[in-house]
Amino acid sequence: MITHTEILTELVGHFLIATPQMSDERFHQAVIYMCSHDHEGAMGLIINQPTVEMKLDDLLNKLNQDPARFGGEETVFTGGPVEPKRGYILHSSDHLMPDSITITEDIALSMQVEMVVEIGAGIGPQQHKIMLGHTGWGPGQLEEEMVENMWLHLPAEPNMVFDAHTRDLWQETLALRGFNAGNLSPLAGRA
Repeated sequence: MITHTEILTELVGHFLIATPQMSDERFHQAVIYMCSHDHEGAMGLIINQPTVEMKLDDLLNKLNQDPARFGGEETVFTGGPVEPKRGYILHSSDHLMPDSITITEDIALSMQVEMVVEIGAGIGPQQHKIMLGHTGWGPGQLEEEMVENMWLHLPAEPNMVFDAHTRDLWQETLALRGFNAGNLSPLAGRA
């Protein structure tokens, strides 16, 4: 049996994968990249929910910035339901700003408007995803959801984090854990 302390030390830099038991529609087939997790709570970014209406140029316009020189049609993602108007950039660690947060050796997190501007200018990080909002859990909340089998987790692969083809990411991450999505039951329970 996994203890809460073991969960705490394992989740930063991992994917959380929603199971069919996840009843909250906002997390239906969600794959979340975990940015932080400690005794005060947890924070992550959904990486497989592209917005329908928001592109990089739209975001730059809302920020009163010039249109992108490169990638103006790049999709902005819904990172989660918490603070849905706040921007987050999950990116490769080859390009950091003074306030960027290094999550793993390969992946960092930035929240500066300047990073979005640099991405639009073609001088930002080689790999990135721009998101609005994030996911968050209070102390012990995520651990309880995991005990209730609402989430699976596995170490994140950088190429999967930044893959533009997000439609099949949920099935792909489940397969890496040894599960076939079609064989999972939506009935909740404890293991």
